[in-house]
Amino acid sequence: MNKRILLFISLILLLSSCKRDLFQFNYSEKKRLKIQELDFDYLQAKSKLEYDDGLQNFNANATIRIRQDSLIWISISSTGVEVIRSIIQKDSIFVIDRINKQYREFSFDSLQRAFNIPFDYDMVQSVLVGNLIKTRKNNDKVVKNDDFFILKQNSDNLSIDNFVNSKTMKIEKVKVRETPSDSNMEIKYEDFQMYDEVLFPHKNSVFLTYNRDNSNLVSHLDIKFSRVAINEKKIKFPFNIPNRYVSKE
Repeated sequence: MNKRILLFISLILLLSSCKRDLFQFNYSEKKRLKIQELDFDYLQAKSKLEYDDGLQNFNANATIRIRQDSLIWISISSTGVEVIRSIIQKDSIFVIDRINKQYREFSFDSLQRAFNIPFDYDMVQSVLVGNLIKTRKNNDKVVKNDDFFILKQNSDNLSIDNFVNSKTMKIEKVKVRETPSDSNMEIKYEDFQMYDEVLFPHKNSVFLTYNRDNSNLVSHLDIKFSRVAINEKKIKFPFNIPNRYVSKE
């Protein structure tokens, strides 16, 4: 047999026998993890809200509109009548209370003081649409179990574990822990449906565990979407505080 042919066959056999070891040596879970996130200009949705914190609970309908990375508009109604309208911007939150004819302005700092979780606009938007609540960084770690990639992130005082389905590459669960206070937040995403070639969760559940006045409290919010539309054209975000409404501090 020609010596070159023999050498070539020997090389192929050697590579074949070592293939598994070679792949394991160069294997990188981080490179394999390509999370499918929703990118959009405008989004509007109909949903049902269920909230319970042990002291109060309510069920309501909500219309949600989002201009990506800019503002979130929410109208909450009960028995067909709007009771709350809210607009969330990068630096502030305004809430109109139709029942008591009042309005309030919040900062994200006030939310952080209430729940010991450093909320910001990006986190709220991401929870609504099922995207990462913190941008990926080079020092993030990725591990793999049978069904999920787990993206482990650390940001300031936060420890974040993102559980990504290894088949759909969609985030199905997020665990957030704030180190000094030991407050934590867990988000679960279910009932995925396809929009613009990306899966969108139709049920988002948020569980907050936090300490207030030396008591451990738990708040639970379910958002069940019934209709979602993703638009490139502009949509309206009507928000006007009537002159007769008073500010509630």
